[in-house]
Amino acid sequence: MQRRPAIVNVAILAVLAAAVVFAAILISGGGDGDETTATPTPGAAAAQEAEKLYAGIPQNGIRLGDPDAPATLIEIADLQCPFCAQYSNEAMPSVIEDYVRTGKLAYELRFRSFLGRDSVRAAGAAAAAADENKLYEFADVFYRNQGPENSDYADDAFMRMVASQVPGLDAEKVVAAADDPLSQPAVRDAEEFARGIASTSTPDFFLRVKGRLTKIEPEGTAPADYAKAIDAALAAA
Repeated sequence: MQRRPAIVNVAILAVLAAAVVFAAILISGGGDGDETTATPTPGAAAAQEAEKLYAGIPQNGIRLGDPDAPATLIEIADLQCPFCAQYSNEAMPSVIEDYVRTGKLAYELRFRSFLGRDSVRAAGAAAAAADENKLYEFADVFYRNQGPENSDYADDAFMRMVASQVPGLDAEKVVAAADDPLSQPAVRDAEEFARGIASTSTPDFFLRVKGRLTKIEPEGTAPADYAKAIDAALAAA
């Protein structure tokens, strides 16, 4: 499948607490004109579809699904990544219905900040949504309204618009987190986790069983491609 590779910028994002420094702003290698963002779904429809998809499934921060599930699918993503939006809109619903809702898998969603300022702001906003156990609905609606890459579309008005479509989510907390992403521990944690397992693209997938990680590499982007790759990894675990 196509993924967005990471190319590290020489500019370091910030010095965090306890002198932890990480490069959260990365520059994309794109610009060849062959990538398109997902076509936005009208606001009300996007919110309703997201609410229906995740209804009744437990959420705890970045984690979705039965806390006692025998395996966990980890997705490393960037909310500004068009391939991540493609997966979210086309294949993720099947993964949620067939694996997470049935208790075969839990899911962890970790947002990096590869592609520029909009990515960093989006990661901060997503972290605030995770604090309210609304990460998955927020990400779903964000992807359906994803703007042109590095166009500074992810401003306060955009974040407020996305957050306001998620029932129960405090839009002003989301906006505040987007304005100060480094105040959100999940922003640092996602970057450090991804770097620690040498993840260099988005979306990137790993299956965790009894503490052991196996990389998931679908051959295509259709739901059946993800099912085949997940089933193979589960069988080998």
